Amino acid sequence: TTLTFTGVADDFFEAYLSTNDTVQGTLICQQTGTWQSGGATGSISLVANVTNYLHVQARDAFGAPSMFIGQASLSDAGFEFLNNTQTMLTNPNDWQLSLNGFGVNYITPTDLGPNGTGPWGTQSNIDINARRLWSNQTAGEHYFSIAIRPVPEPFTLIGIAGLALVA
Repeated sequence: TTLTFTGVADDFFEAYLSTNDTVQGTLICQQTGTWQSGGATGSISLVANVTNYLHVQARDAFGAPSMFIGQASLSDAGFEFLNNTQTMLTNPNDWQLSLNGFGVNYITPTDLGPNGTGPWGTQSNIDINARRLWSNQTAGEHYFSIAIRPVPEPFTLIGIAGLALVA
């Protein structure tokens, strides 16, 4: 399964794939210019049969306003996001945020509005329903994370159901 991620941050971000929620992981893509540059997109193969984590380290280098917005997709049904689909947009319900590092003291991100909100306009390379996220703290590092779970094959599910019937 291949994960594709597109994101934009005010001001910069790096996206990583990891199999451990507390470990940064392997770089997928990075935004090296400010949000006006249009962000960045990258793809990477997921590690089979384990939960993978999409980690995004975003930073506001120039002061408020601040935001992160993005979308992720999976190439097949071998994995799924927490919403039980192969597509995930930034939103405050499924994404976790830490101000200290990946896997540490997660809080609910602040929802700044949909794509098109605020001084940033509409990011044409990101779904219009994606939400702009940040925290009440404007400057500094923000660590966003979302889990990507393997989907058991139908034979495995049948075997599990059969064991439950025997028990």
